[in-house]
Amino acid sequence: MNKHQQSGMTTLLITSMLLIVALLFSLASYKNLFYQIKRTQNEVLARQAHWAAEGGLECGFAEISNKSDVNTSLVKCKTVVDGQLLTLSIDTDDGKSVLTSETDNKYKKIAKTIVAGGAKSSGVIKSSADLYFNGDYAFYPDPGKGIGSNNWECVLLRYLNNIFIHDNLAAGTTGKSGIGSNNLNYHKSPYDGFYSGPTDVHTCKTTLSVIDSYKTPLKTQLKSDFNADIIDESTMDLFKETFGVSRDDWMSVRRRSEFVEVDPGSDCGSKIFEVANKDKRHIWINGDCILNKTTSILVKEKAVNLNGLFLLVHNGLFSLTGVPELNAVIYHFNNDYNPVSNGINAWSLTSLDKTVLSKDKYKPTEGKLSPNEIMNKVVSYINGSIILSGSLILDTPGYVSYFNSSGVFSFDGELIDDLLAPFGKPRWVQGSWHDF
Repeated sequence: MNKHQQSGMTTLLITSMLLIVALLFSLASYKNLFYQIKRTQNEVLARQAHWAAEGGLECGFAEISNKSDVNTSLVKCKTVVDGQLLTLSIDTDDGKSVLTSETDNKYKKIAKTIVAGGAKSSGVIKSSADLYFNGDYAFYPDPGKGIGSNNWECVLLRYLNNIFIHDNLAAGTTGKSGIGSNNLNYHKSPYDGFYSGPTDVHTCKTTLSVIDSYKTPLKTQLKSDFNADIIDESTMDLFKETFGVSRDDWMSVRRRSEFVEVDPGSDCGSKIFEVANKDKRHIWINGDCILNKTTSILVKEKAVNLNGLFLLVHNGLFSLTGVPELNAVIYHFNNDYNPVSNGINAWSLTSLDKTVLSKDKYKPTEGKLSPNEIMNKVVSYINGSIILSGSLILDTPGYVSYFNSSGVFSFDGELIDDLLAPFGKPRWVQGSWHDF
C-alpha cells in the first residue's frame, strides 16, 4: 500500500475523532446551558411567586388595618399581581394572628404574624381596682351591642373583683349612695350618626330578669341588684385590651411617639397644662398626680381646646376634684406601687390626708374587707361633683378607687376612638418572617 494513502487515512481518522470529541463537548455544554436556562426560569418563577405572595400579605394587612378587624374579608386580595391567584387565610390565637398567603400553583407560601391592636374595650368605667362609691353616680352607658328596634345591650361598668357602696345610715350621713343608668337619653350622641333625628329614641334592653336586663336602676346599692350592664369580669386585662401588649411590656408603650412623658412633682395640673399647651394630647405622668379644683379646670380647658386629652398616671396616687364636662380618657396604671410604705400612708403627705384617711368614709353596705383594709388600699380619689365625658380606666389590681360626692359619667365613643386610635391599629410582629 502506498504510504501517502495511509498518511491521508490517518489524518482523516484523527480529524474525525477530534470532531467527534468536539461534538461531545458541545453537546455536554449545551446540556449544561439548557440546565442553567431552566434553573434561571425556575428562579424567575419562584421570585415572581414570592412577590405575588408578598403582595397578597401586604394587601391582606392593609384590609385588616383599615378595618381594625383581623376577621375582615380578604377576597379582594386574591388576584393582586398579574392575575396570579392566591389563597389567603388567617389563624388567630391569644391576640396574635398568623396571616398566610400562598400561590395557587404552590410555588410559594409566606406567613407573617399580626398583633391585633388594643382599644377594643367597652364600658364607661373599666376597673381592675376595687371601686368604692360614696354618693350618687349616674351613667350614660356605652350602647354596646344593638339587638334591633333601637334596643341595646348597654355596658355601664366593668370590674374585676369588688364594688363597695357607702352605707350612709351607718356613717350617720344623709342621702343615699348608689350607682345606676340614665339609659340612652344622652345630652349628646355616643357616636356620630347614632340618632337619625330629634325624635329618634334608643333604649337599653330591660326585662324582668336581672341577668337579661341592661339598665341598672339609679341609686342601686347591692351587687345582687346589679343588672347585666354592670359586668363582673374575672379575666380582665385592661392594659392589653387598650394597648395591645401585656402589662410587662409597658415601657414599649411609654416610648411611643404619641406620649409626652412628664414628672409632675407637686404640681401635676401645671405640668399637664404646659404639655397640652404645645398641642400634645397624650401625656404619660410618672408618679402622683393630685388635681385640685383649680388645676382640674385648667386641664378641662385644654381638653376642650384639643378636642380631648389622654392622661395616663403611672405608679402613683391619682386624684381629680370636681370639674364640669371634662373630655378625656383617664388611665390610672400601677404595676409597682403600694400607697403604704414603712407604715406611712402616702395620702398623709398630700392635701387630702384628712379626707382620704377619715375612717368614717369606709362603711360599705356589704363586702368582706374591713374599713382599715379598704382605706390602706386607696390609690385613686375622685372628689366632688364630676361630669366626665369619655372613659375612666382604673388599672390598679388589688387596690381601691374611691368616688366621693356625686358624678355623671357619659360614654363618648367618638372621643375614645379618636384618643385610642394610635394604639388600635394591627401591626406586624418583627421577626415573624424570613424575607428570602
